[in-house]
Amino acid sequence: MERSIQEDFRPKIVARIAELNASLASTKEDTEAIAPDVAIGRLSRLDSMQMQQMAVGMQARMREEIKQLKEALQRIDRGRFGTCELCRKDIPLERLEFQLDATICVNCFRRASKR
Repeated sequence: MERSIQEDFRPKIVARIAELNASLASTKEDTEAIAPDVAIGRLSRLDSMQMQQMAVGMQARMREEIKQLKEALQRIDRGRFGTCELCRKDIPLERLEFQLDATICVNCFRRASKR
């Protein structure tokens, strides 16, 4: 993939990282435990604990996506962004637009998932 096309993805990746970081900051309160001395009913406490665990899981997924996006930036720096790690062909732009951190093309993904 041409270097200029790779660089076109950099602002999109940086923007997505910023968006995820903002979401992480806004959901920080959702992951805090409810103090045992707070007077709420047993079912409300269980519901709150479940919501907290869902928020923790969501934050973990966002952190993982940030990690993958940072790796995509490193691939741009090395000139390897947009190249399939398995077949070494260019990953279609449509796939990269949909998944900025894609490392394999659709054909290789299909072959790998059939195993």
